[in-house]
Amino acid sequence: MSFGEHLINLFMPPAKGKTEKKEEEVIDPRNMDRDNFMDLIDRDSLHSLFPFSWEQYPTYVQSGENFMRVIAIADYPKRVYGNWLSELKRKKGAIDIVQYIDSASNNSMITYYKKTIQNKEAQLLNTFDPYKQKVLKNYIDSANMQLDKYLDNSTTFVYQHMLVYLRANSLTELEDLTDNVKNTLIKLQMKPLVPVKATFQSFWSTMPINENLLGDYTYKESNTEVASSMFPFDDAEITDLKPRSDIEGVNKDTNSIIAIDMLDRNKTLNQNMVVIGTSGVGKTTYMIQKILRYAIQDYQIYIIDPENEYTKIVELLGGAVLHLTSNAKSKINPMQIFSEEILSADEAVTNLDELVKDKIQRLKGFFEVLKDDMSQVEKAVMDNVVKQAYINSGILKYERLSQIKNDQWPTLTNVYDEMAKLAEKDPDKFERVKDFYYILGSYTHGSNTLFDGYTNVNLNAKIVSFDLKPLQSEQEVQAGAYLTTFQYLWDEITKDRHKRKKLFVDEFHFLTLHKSASTFFHQAYKRFRKYNAGAIAGTQQIQDVIEGTTDSGQNIGEAIIGNSFTKVFFGLDGKGVDDVITKLRMTFSEKEKKLLERRRQGDALMIYGSQRAFMNVELTEEELRLIDPEAYQERYNRETPEQPDYQKRVVLTPSEIELLTTTEEKGGVDSE
Repeated sequence: MSFGEHLINLFMPPAKGKTEKKEEEVIDPRNMDRDNFMDLIDRDSLHSLFPFSWEQYPTYVQSGENFMRVIAIADYPKRVYGNWLSELKRKKGAIDIVQYIDSASNNSMITYYKKTIQNKEAQLLNTFDPYKQKVLKNYIDSANMQLDKYLDNSTTFVYQHMLVYLRANSLTELEDLTDNVKNTLIKLQMKPLVPVKATFQSFWSTMPINENLLGDYTYKESNTEVASSMFPFDDAEITDLKPRSDIEGVNKDTNSIIAIDMLDRNKTLNQNMVVIGTSGVGKTTYMIQKILRYAIQDYQIYIIDPENEYTKIVELLGGAVLHLTSNAKSKINPMQIFSEEILSADEAVTNLDELVKDKIQRLKGFFEVLKDDMSQVEKAVMDNVVKQAYINSGILKYERLSQIKNDQWPTLTNVYDEMAKLAEKDPDKFERVKDFYYILGSYTHGSNTLFDGYTNVNLNAKIVSFDLKPLQSEQEVQAGAYLTTFQYLWDEITKDRHKRKKLFVDEFHFLTLHKSASTFFHQAYKRFRKYNAGAIAGTQQIQDVIEGTTDSGQNIGEAIIGNSFTKVFFGLDGKGVDDVITKLRMTFSEKEKKLLERRRQGDALMIYGSQRAFMNVELTEEELRLIDPEAYQERYNRETPEQPDYQKRVVLTPSEIELLTTTEEKGGVDSE
């Protein structure tokens, strides 16, 4: 007798027949001690494992403080796809899916489908109702499909059973959970039924005792292909749903959500992300969407915007936009030190002399941007000149950066003046840097004064964007502004290790134009993780990224991609895909290559560590309204782009309202 039969007999003992003869029980004295083993068990501990009550009702079971119900599946969708049950599996609550698959005789199933086709075709001849005709045709098509797959030797026949076990802490919660799960099952084109006055059979059918007491009522003719689709083969899934997770898009293979918890250091090694794609495939829209979502999560957001594509959304969100031009009033002094964190140290440095030495090394990169062919001799001479400018400014007498005001720092004009003094003190050294002296003069006394002056920008806004488009026609100035801005933001980001921060660097291929700029960007990019920050770098000029190198000769594109745990590839042309494979050492399957080369707007390949998924990026109604009001009005048939009343659309069950009210009274929930 099986364990299930023992259990059934325990709760429902069989009635003794009148004609049943009672056999005499033979007692073996040797088994007396063995039969009385219950006396040796700690009954108090054993009883604590069992509920203090067990009540069976027509549609549910109450066991102690648990309320349980079982939903039986009577019908399944006509067509399924990989992991099509993922929406049900992701639902919150105590939900267990129980499945039984029994083998079926191929001959009997063939006979069954043959008779089904014959009977339905006969009924179809005498049916004139259009609706009934369609129903009959569906039966015929389904039976033909099953036979076709069997004849192709691709499947065999099985009987399939499915039960959904629900558990809640109260009857009200159980009713809400039941309605919620039923709605999902109906959405998945399944037919849910709650067994009435069969709670005993349904409950024990969901227990791990391998006994399906409802088999005669839940069986459905099926085949191995359909049955396999119900198993959770989630290799292509990137789903880590938490309140703080980033929703990236919809998995095109499984139709499930792609969600990543960037703050989980056990799963996400760093928050850095690289976004690559040709023009018009949705790269910028994707990055703007991420800005919107980080803004409502109270992130500190910085944006380097070479094409002025983010100004509108930043101003709409109440952020600050700094338009950098050759003679802009907003200035960032490249000579000023803003943070006590340096790239070469793991801890903060309070010694001003060390901070100045580190800053001078970074300024050499800035000078190299101003003069491409700057030699090592010129850099060595400028090292002493810049150091003298810091000494003469008087800042070295202070102990901490916080004690120094913006107008106490030296500027490029002070460096220019020190070079003029060098012409008198040491003409030979001045001769070495004379060309750079004239170049620097154009930035201090000429029409281009972007880099000369005291810092006067205020970054108190939650979203700050640096618009570099006015400098687009001056490539050398643009590269210098790009580097200076990034160095300034690096100092701002490293001031606080606890505040959550995101840096968006669009068209980062501009940084690859100069080795010094590439090197600093790469070094900072690697260390963002320590400061609870992440950089999202995007580009459409894949060729420039491939050709750019650091001071050590390392390919900047390979370095940036290698230090980005998350990578997003939108559409690329055939050459772009080949270049990424050969020069950036990325690997793509044939399917991924074809999907990337199609260059469909909004479609992208998401690579999260070792996991990959092809996704579609979709804007929510509100995101579309903010990003493209005209498209919003057209898609949602709105006369104006005004924000609708979303609160009226929210319908909560009584238990959800009670839960939210209780949470609010306790002080809310931690978003972390």
